[in-house]
Amino acid sequence: MIVRYDDEALEEAMEAAAWYETQQEGLVRRYLTKWKTAELKMLAAPEINRIFDPENQLRRCRFEVFPYALIYRIKDDEVQVIAVAHQHQEPGYWRHRLEQEES
Repeated sequence: MIVRYDDEALEEAMEAAAWYETQQEGLVRRYLTKWKTAELKMLAAPEINRIFDPENQLRRCRFEVFPYALIYRIKDDEVQVIAVAHQHQEPGYWRHRLEQEES
């Protein structure tokens, strides 16, 4: 199975990395490691995370330590990451991406 990130999802993940880089030495490395760990867990067993949005078949894989989660769905032989979502931001701020993808 392969992973494909929505452009906006990748952009928000990199913006978070840039922010953590300014906060404390070594913090960005820890963030990137936890992102990669979440991605590998998601790819190893994509169906292990429960569906929280049945209409769009969306699942969530949370980062350890950091308040982020990969919002994704499984489509054919691909894991589509819709958002690298900060868990304390407005819920569902990324939902417009689902509409863009269907167009």
